[in-house]
Amino acid sequence: MPSADYLELISAAERFTREALERMGTDPSHDWHHVHRVRQLSLALSRCSSLSAPPDLLVLELAALFHDVADAKYAVPGTSASSVLGPFFEEWTHVVTPDQRRLVERICANVSWSKDEKRRRARAQAEARGEEESGLEKEEREWRETCPELACVSDADRLDAIGSIGIMRVSAFSAARQRPLYIPPANAEGDSVPPAEQGEGYNGSAVAHFHEKLLKIKGDRLSTDMARAEAERRQGMMRSFLTELDLEWMFADQGAQLVLMQ
Repeated sequence: MPSADYLELISAAERFTREALERMGTDPSHDWHHVHRVRQLSLALSRCSSLSAPPDLLVLELAALFHDVADAKYAVPGTSASSVLGPFFEEWTHVVTPDQRRLVERICANVSWSKDEKRRRARAQAEARGEEESGLEKEEREWRETCPELACVSDADRLDAIGSIGIMRVSAFSAARQRPLYIPPANAEGDSVPPAEQGEGYNGSAVAHFHEKLLKIKGDRLSTDMARAEAERRQGMMRSFLTELDLEWMFADQGAQLVLMQ
């Protein structure tokens, strides 16, 4: 059972996160409910036998609660997790050790999908040039591959981006950013799947985001066996949704063309 100090800490962290999200003006795709789901998913994944070691649940829960407090999509440019979280941790030095604090901040700085994409592209380009990774790069990579708390929080955040909740979240984010939800295929075959569909404006649509990111969240882009299994189920649901979306447009478009041909 968690101690009284632990429970009080988590309660304070919840309040801190709610206030931080409100200040940033996040939309429903990155609201408190998203954070809470990531926290619950992280705790669920902490049971996974494929983890390198049992995670520190205090670190895991705090990292899950704080993972979006410096999200670049909403925060002031240049904001870091450590700068946002500093005042909070200063009040909880009697519960959170310096090592735990540093680990929470490090996880928050590394959970981003976009940062992971940039690292992968940079590494692939370096390998193509025949360059070996530096000692620091190797150390960072090995930490990312073996940190059990990062594995749980990162997988949880990615799972919440796919499946039925993922569809609602990408729709909510698109509405908040005035991004089109669906742009009909512009090619003669009516193929909406890249690279066939690259019509003007397509890459700025909600559906394009499925192909740019969401459909990639599976397999080796996840760290735990439990998350990989759950991702397969959610991916199937999203593929069915995209197929249905194309069928609905086909019904409207082909029907309209038949009428206009009369």
